[in-house]
Amino acid sequence: MKDYTQANLEALCSRQPAFRAKSLETYPNATEMQILTTPSGYPTARIRGAYLHSRYDPVKEARRIIDSGSGQPPSAAVVLGLGLGYLAEAFHRASPEKALLVVEPDPALFVQALGARDLRELLQSPTVQWSIGEQAEAAAMKAERLPLGNLRILRLAALRENEYFQRLEVLLSSIFDKRNVNINTLQRFGQLWIRNLLSNLHQFISNPGIGAGCGLFSGIPALILAAGPSLDEVLPYLEALQQRMLIVAVDTSYRFCKNQGVEADFLVTVDPQYWNSRHLDWLATDRTVLVSESSAHPRVFRGKGANDSVYFVSSFFPLGTYIEETLGPRGVIGAGGSVAATAWDLCRYLGCSGQYMAGLDLGFPGQRTHARGAYFEESMHLRSSRLHPTEDMSFAYLHQARPTALRNNRGGLTLSDRRMLIYKSWFEDQIQQQLGRKGSPSYTLAAEGIAIAGMDFVRPERLLDLAPVRARIEEALTAMHLGGVRMAKAQRPNQALRLLRDLAGELKQLEDLAKTGAKLSAAGAPLNETITQLAEIDRRIMSLASRQIAGFLFQPLIHSIVNNPVEPQDSIQILETSKKLYGQLKDSASYHGKLLQQCLLRMHA
Repeated sequence: MKDYTQANLEALCSRQPAFRAKSLETYPNATEMQILTTPSGYPTARIRGAYLHSRYDPVKEARRIIDSGSGQPPSAAVVLGLGLGYLAEAFHRASPEKALLVVEPDPALFVQALGARDLRELLQSPTVQWSIGEQAEAAAMKAERLPLGNLRILRLAALRENEYFQRLEVLLSSIFDKRNVNINTLQRFGQLWIRNLLSNLHQFISNPGIGAGCGLFSGIPALILAAGPSLDEVLPYLEALQQRMLIVAVDTSYRFCKNQGVEADFLVTVDPQYWNSRHLDWLATDRTVLVSESSAHPRVFRGKGANDSVYFVSSFFPLGTYIEETLGPRGVIGAGGSVAATAWDLCRYLGCSGQYMAGLDLGFPGQRTHARGAYFEESMHLRSSRLHPTEDMSFAYLHQARPTALRNNRGGLTLSDRRMLIYKSWFEDQIQQQLGRKGSPSYTLAAEGIAIAGMDFVRPERLLDLAPVRARIEEALTAMHLGGVRMAKAQRPNQALRLLRDLAGELKQLEDLAKTGAKLSAAGAPLNETITQLAEIDRRIMSLASRQIAGFLFQPLIHSIVNNPVEPQDSIQILETSKKLYGQLKDSASYHGKLLQQCLLRMHA
């Protein structure tokens, strides 16, 4: 049988020169894969008695698998297991312009495949990427950079039970979920975010940004309190740990600090929903630094005056970013979809020497959802009835997002779900980036919490060995307050108000232009004439800064259009798509404009 190794390696190295540094001698000899001939003349492969490809015609089999996909054209593909390359080759020939990622965790099998067949077409292609011998997490990160609209996952049937590929499929599912969550969250909360931001505008203009505290807590460890079930195990130590650590509570756990007689140093809340603000009912926060995002529910700021221990992080939304261009940046803190993620990144930003996560279970140890006495738990008891008991609500919460058992910090299993996998993935990605920048280490105090790569488990009592640092914390808080006062004085609220008045006028122009565009798209005039008129409208829209602000609310429509493109010759569908775009742009500009006018009237009253 002819050996294609050298020719294939030259083709691979022409696209990926770094591969030359990996000598074949660094890979062990593959003894499990047998190369066999078939009646079709194409070789096939067998591992531990299981055939990776057809025993008769592997080329025909691969074509059939590719042709059996949904009618919707794929945006890209991931092939799990190279085998002898038939499946990857078939996809590439059917869609040569589409991105393809080939994942083979065993370098020895990859090298053996290079010797069995001429794979130069794949190896030389600029649209084909390779993940050879990498961890599943690294392969998933490469997959995340592919166009995810209609990503096909192609599997070698014989490798379905492979633990590596099962792990990778879980990671890929979390990537899809994260994308869908982002789109669905925007659809659900987009208008609420904007409404809250404009309701909080006076607070946003009057108070400083968290940039006043950047790096001030260098060398001080931070204890971050989430409200998972394992928080119960940490609370008995909280009073002693207050002398040794910066105490950072999220809104769901702040009540527990109060109940322990401990004032948290920082309280982090970013959720826009009314019900989330109820976590702080009847709880004075005067002695705690409140850190928030401009679109949090307005109840959070009720009774707070200018410079009254309120610090904002940089806005996550175009309208807030637009205002910050005048007021100055607030301080960019990460948002991983969870307030605990924001609190973790806040401590990194403050310069803390280590982040210790309490109550970050990312699962349901003991079939529990929260620490005992959490608002969510109490509200379930209040809403329960004889026919709808608390157990029913708890069961629904545990099982509504495809529960699965994952490895915990003890080495056992804890029930989790796909929502939690998104947060786990975010932490692991961020920790990996921190390691590359020599960032401060992170630890978890949750023994039965889901294991997070790079976040080692530490028993809560071990933290009692830390040296007392309360005096240094108070000094840093004082310095932060002074910096915040200087920052607030340097802001230009009057200039910001002029900017907002100008923006209101621009939004009205944008609304009128989009309204005209929608009418033209539906008018039925000749296509060339319509396109010329729409091009002029687009040019005028592009000249307005407000387009990005208004465009925020119809990202789901744009996402749908990008992932479901129409054929260039389908003029009716093109105009229908244009009509939808202009219509949503008009509605968004109108929504922003009306709220902004109301906000300006309130501030002048």
